Amino acid sequence: MLSSASSSQLCDSKSILSPPSSPHYSSLLQLCQSPKELAQVHSLLIKSSFLNTTFALNSLIRSYSAVGNPITSLHLFSQLTRDAVMVPDKFTLTFVLNACSRCSTFFPFGKQVHTLMVKTPNKFPTQSWNSLMNFYLKAGVHPTQLSFLLYSMKNPDVVSWNCLLDGYVKLGDMESARKVFDEMPSRDVVSWTSMLVGFASANLIDEARQLFYVMPSKNIVSWSAMVGACMRAKEYSEALALFREMEFMGVGVDKIMFTQLLSACAGLGAIEQGRWIHAQIDKRQIEIDSHLCTSLVDMYAKCGQIDEAYNIFKGFNNKKVFLWNSMLGGLAMHSKGKEVMNLFYEMCESGIKPNEITFICVLSACSHSGLVDEGLRSFGRMIRDHGISPTIEHYVCVVDLLGRAGLIDKAKKFIEEMPMAANGDVWRALLSACKLHGKVKLGDEVEKMLLELEPFDHGNYVLLSNLYAKVSRWKDAARMRRVMKDKGVRKVPGCSSIEVHGTVHEFVAGDQSHPLNLQIYEVLNELTNQIFERDGHINL
Repeated sequence: MLSSASSSQLCDSKSILSPPSSPHYSSLLQLCQSPKELAQVHSLLIKSSFLNTTFALNSLIRSYSAVGNPITSLHLFSQLTRDAVMVPDKFTLTFVLNACSRCSTFFPFGKQVHTLMVKTPNKFPTQSWNSLMNFYLKAGVHPTQLSFLLYSMKNPDVVSWNCLLDGYVKLGDMESARKVFDEMPSRDVVSWTSMLVGFASANLIDEARQLFYVMPSKNIVSWSAMVGACMRAKEYSEALALFREMEFMGVGVDKIMFTQLLSACAGLGAIEQGRWIHAQIDKRQIEIDSHLCTSLVDMYAKCGQIDEAYNIFKGFNNKKVFLWNSMLGGLAMHSKGKEVMNLFYEMCESGIKPNEITFICVLSACSHSGLVDEGLRSFGRMIRDHGISPTIEHYVCVVDLLGRAGLIDKAKKFIEEMPMAANGDVWRALLSACKLHGKVKLGDEVEKMLLELEPFDHGNYVLLSNLYAKVSRWKDAARMRRVMKDKGVRKVPGCSSIEVHGTVHEFVAGDQSHPLNLQIYEVLNELTNQIFERDGHINL
């Protein structure tokens, strides 16, 4: 049946359809929201003899494609052109090619349209040729094969160039995209934004940053792409700085942007800024959906406010599995193993089906809370009751679970019985357990396998060096450091951050670039002296 809006229009069909030149039928077609509604209106228009102009038929072809029935658009076009009922005008093929783009099985039909255009190239405007390029790109044709279309056009416009540019960007071929961008006779905000999105998606943060600051104009997509690039590069402070700049310039912030900003606050532990962003969401009356709620829960949990995270979680009704996972992960992070298990059982009882990430959260919580039996039972239920095949991440969690509890031999046997080859993460979990419990002999065995698998991972050498240092095997500890140096493996400097009065300060080991560097070190030296005077030694 027609929707209420469509029905009300049809009730007054005499007034709408009375003059043959009236364009109201086009508006009526746009009101249709499903193929069934459109078929009803189509039938009415046939009876009223209003499908006697190319404009009317174009509208019908476009409408069938818009409501998700492109095959009817193409059948209609084929029938009418075959029977000479209509002569395609400069808009017809644009609508037909858009319909072809909606399904890969229509590729041969689109090629036939291309043939028709080639036979009478001057008859069709640039818009039709742009639609042809877009059709080929959506069909998976490589942009290089389409460059001849662009260069053979009589009057290519910026949209023509953007089609080719977008093709390279979506392939991740930023070198070719850059060449097209540099060659463009003119660029619009879409051109600049396409390049920015491409650099951001390719994690080329420096190139994205350089382009962003020379863009002649920016839209919300540009800002979102730059914030997203900072997030992927873990440049959380810059992401928040961009948000403040957006606020100053009056750029509207959408729900996706708020989700990204909350993730930045979570990465920095910036609880004051996170609360302020939460307040802005409420102030602007932005609807909190499952994704935004998940970001809020994740932010509060990672900023140490697990109770606030739980209150937000409990207050949201339409909980998706990823929201449950976020809450489970937050509780696990705070070593609340029993609470995780209770919430997990509540999740299952509510009818939400757990997934792979759910069990990673559960196993991690059991590991950090010493719930060995509960963790092993959950691992078994994952396979038996939920039909989830364990991934390597699940095996890492179980090894960590057994290792932390001191069940080193059992952890080693578990690795040997795994149905897949152990990777560096699995052996590293066992090595961490060896360090925790002083199992140097097994640590020596793990060392050989780990360094063979990942010879250039600095974390492996540091972990082994610390294991040897714990049992006073100083020569072996020094040997690890020496091997690192010989292989050119450098330890990534440690980084920490602290939020003071809403401003996040980041500190990297050995870095002296902070504007208050001298004052900070004076305080650190004073604290060190106090510790030394109190304890007689320094134990940091």
